[in-house]
Amino acid sequence: MDKNKLFLGFMTAALGLFLLISPDTFISFFVILLGIAAVIDGIFILAATRDLIIDPQYKLIVTVRGVLSVVVGLLAVILPIAVAAVVWKAMAYTLAIYLVISAGMQIYTITKLHRNGIMIRQSLIEVASSLTLALVLFIIPAQTAGHMIVRLFGIVLLIIGIGLFVIQWKSRPEVIIPDSVDTIEDEEVES
Repeated sequence: MDKNKLFLGFMTAALGLFLLISPDTFISFFVILLGIAAVIDGIFILAATRDLIIDPQYKLIVTVRGVLSVVVGLLAVILPIAVAAVVWKAMAYTLAIYLVISAGMQIYTITKLHRNGIMIRQSLIEVASSLTLALVLFIIPAQTAGHMIVRLFGIVLLIIGIGLFVIQWKSRPEVIIPDSVDTIEDEEVES
């Protein structure tokens, strides 16, 4: 029995149950988590990718994208915590709009990077991820559709978690504890 997989199964099932019971809390947590990711992404953009190419337009677009990422990320983290329920929906839409704008800027930078012979696979994945997350953020705040999607995701996670837990439990090694053990010394004493 792999204890790590057993723990993973338990945690996955617990997360699935959490999504079923409290989708609003999860959505708020998700928005804050995306805000933190946006801040980290903005800092990375400003620190690492801004100077990849000498082109001034590229630097301007990347700088704007990095600063925008940090500002929107900080708002997504601070506002829902400070103002609570009403603001997280607005921040979800704001993050979704930011992700679409960021994907557009990233497409521009991808063309510049590609022309200069720099690998763009990671950037293409980032664009696809941004657009997918934006779509999710546009759908989730809608009361009925969002809760249904989060709950369905919770059911899937709960089933996967329980499945992992059961598989690990069934594959555990069987340990048999004997009532008594006869040793060679015991047999010599009896003779």
